Amino acid sequence: MTKFSPKKTLLLAGAGHAHIGMLRRLSAARLKDADTIDADIHLISEQPQTIYSGMLPGWMAGHYQLHDISIDIKSLCVRAGVRFIQQSLVQVNAASNKVVTTGDKQTDFDYDVLSLNTGADTDMRWLRDHKDQNDYRSDSDDRDANTDVIAIRPLSTFITQWQRILKDAQSSEKYQLAIIGAGAAAIELVMAAQVALRNINRNHQVTLVCGENLLSGFNSSFRQRVIKQLHRHDITIIRERATDYRDGKLSTTHKSLPINAVIAATGVIGSAWTASTDLEIEGDGFIAVNDKQQSVSHPNVFAVGDVATRVDKYVAHSGVHSVHGGAVEADNLMAYLKESVMKSYQPKSRTLYLLSCGDKYAIGSWGNVNLQGRWVWHLKKYIDKRFIEADKD
Repeated sequence: MTKFSPKKTLLLAGAGHAHIGMLRRLSAARLKDADTIDADIHLISEQPQTIYSGMLPGWMAGHYQLHDISIDIKSLCVRAGVRFIQQSLVQVNAASNKVVTTGDKQTDFDYDVLSLNTGADTDMRWLRDHKDQNDYRSDSDDRDANTDVIAIRPLSTFITQWQRILKDAQSSEKYQLAIIGAGAAAIELVMAAQVALRNINRNHQVTLVCGENLLSGFNSSFRQRVIKQLHRHDITIIRERATDYRDGKLSTTHKSLPINAVIAATGVIGSAWTASTDLEIEGDGFIAVNDKQQSVSHPNVFAVGDVATRVDKYVAHSGVHSVHGGAVEADNLMAYLKESVMKSYQPKSRTLYLLSCGDKYAIGSWGNVNLQGRWVWHLKKYIDKRFIEADKD
């Protein structure tokens, strides 16, 4: 008598760039009646829609409507033949092949293979209370150190808070907004915010608090181009470390500023659930993976995007690597289920980076080559819209 192996369960946790790409691949395969993964596939996401971070500054500046930068994950799951589960991930117990979620109620889900693409949390450890530095609180306490500060992540929450900022600015004679961060995301946000607030009232002002390491991962020519754009927008730049925000006052190393709202775009740390997982963790709470985007401690678990970090080489947390690494990870999930050879993700030495400057102007970087202009913004718009509308073709 022939024995049939039970169909395996593939669990996709999170709806980031990588899983979006995988859902689109599965959907296209179903339309063509082509071979796909022989497994029961489920996707867990807190929200039925995903906000595309690459177009968020354009939405803030008023160039896009919210539906222009959203991807309907629930509908994409239906087309891909994937069960959609609207829950929040709270624990991964890799030893027992189980994840725990919460929503209307806490639920356990078993899996044979797990793929993590949940993103990460905003790093709020720069916030300190008024205690001696030696009495600095633990990382877990710092996550909720000051609820007055608006974290850029999760994006779904930020969307609501940004709309509230605009409403408050409508009724203010001089609205003061500060954005904390020194990376490209903070730069894009600060210029988009300045455009949006100045469209409401020319007296409104945005301040960038960036410390000394502004755009440290880019070459000096690119940094100088960005600084000129910040000056063009009349953005105040404070090259000091932010230390606290409370009672309408933002404290930096040597200053105290009256500020109506503060947005933190201060890099990422691992999501809160990583503190209690038995998966091997690297650095600030990231899932440790190898060149195949596979957990170094549990080979039936894969992770890609901001939730993960490579142990064999440095790979920056960015959308570019999430998309390209995610494509390799999708291949490897199929290969793992079929017990065939997996691929290695080797990032290219040069990648195209396009930084929007608020008013339909952008700066581009390709290795040591830097370009700027309105045509660069339209190129970025074209690339972004191709990603958003890929499943509508």
